[in-house]
Amino acid sequence: MIFIRCKRCNNEISSFFYNGQRGWYCRKCVRFLCRSLPVEEIKEVDSEYHLSFSLTERQKEIADKLDDLIKKQESVLLEAVCGAGKTEIVYQTISSALKQHKRVGFAISRRQVVLEIAQRLQSVFTSLKVTAVCQGYTQQLHGDLIVCTTHQLYRYYQYFDLLIIDEPDAFPFKGNDVLQGIAYNACRGQFIYLTATPDKYLTDEVRKGRLKYLYLSKRPSGRNLPVPQVIYQNKLVLIMCLIYWLKRIKDKPILVFVPTIKWGNVLYLLFCRFFNCVSINSTSADKEEKIEGFRNGDYHICFSTTVLERGITIKNVNVIVFLANHAVFDEASLVQSSGRVGRSITDPDGKCIFLAEAKTAEIDNCIKRIRLANEN
Repeated sequence: MIFIRCKRCNNEISSFFYNGQRGWYCRKCVRFLCRSLPVEEIKEVDSEYHLSFSLTERQKEIADKLDDLIKKQESVLLEAVCGAGKTEIVYQTISSALKQHKRVGFAISRRQVVLEIAQRLQSVFTSLKVTAVCQGYTQQLHGDLIVCTTHQLYRYYQYFDLLIIDEPDAFPFKGNDVLQGIAYNACRGQFIYLTATPDKYLTDEVRKGRLKYLYLSKRPSGRNLPVPQVIYQNKLVLIMCLIYWLKRIKDKPILVFVPTIKWGNVLYLLFCRFFNCVSINSTSADKEEKIEGFRNGDYHICFSTTVLERGITIKNVNVIVFLANHAVFDEASLVQSSGRVGRSITDPDGKCIFLAEAKTAEIDNCIKRIRLANEN
């Protein structure tokens, strides 16, 4: 029996391998087939970063601990509640790694978040070339700091000395052994996992001692996380409740999460004559333009599937989760959706409302997790 391990995704299941005219290949990750990116010579860069604000005492403490652990060649899980400033906390570690002439990557599951994070990093690391690599942005693959989707990591075999994976518990990275194997092979050094909702795999890795663990339970404002208000009724009454809240919340934007594309389209068609609204889902061809329009106040209401539950910050937004009992809304999804509220230091308040037909363990666990964070 021949033992083979795929160098791209770490697959070891023999039934996925095929010996063709060009030799062995892995059918599990064949769609990612391409030559590895040629490694450029590492050059001296100015890795100083410039913040327009100061980190809180707790943020600075976590940032120092994170930097110290990475210097000791430890990989880290950083769990921080939504809006706690996970990205800002890793700036110090990124700067330190670049000063040591290391290659740093920032991998994210979703394309629209890649573009936003790349802009944020470029605004603070003003002397660096920050390169975004995702669908529609693959002409330029090199840079001083790479921000990419987890899918694009197949281009960077054994390339990074430090790889930061944001929201590793999010679709499509979560539970995808191909993407996880590709990420593992893209890094020859340490990993940093950033999330507010670590899954069982990550917590098990901490328990086994393979990951160090850091936790931040407070936002920079020091205010508690908003605890969702839950309303249980049938669908017709829930639609009436939705109308009530859309009329009542007039002075702030409203992000309405829906369980399916169909429901997003139905609600948009129902309300577009009466409210200034927009609908966004994974099939929207102009997602970035619509998101930017909502962020700039061009729309009062945004109906969205879970594509906007993570990584997106809309100032002063209020959140309604319609049919929160639907199977698509697991505990992590509900926590992340509610985490869009109250992220601004100047306006840390806001409403988060779950409209549900029935109680679910996911709703209960979401509220328990938020209340536990508020107690710490």
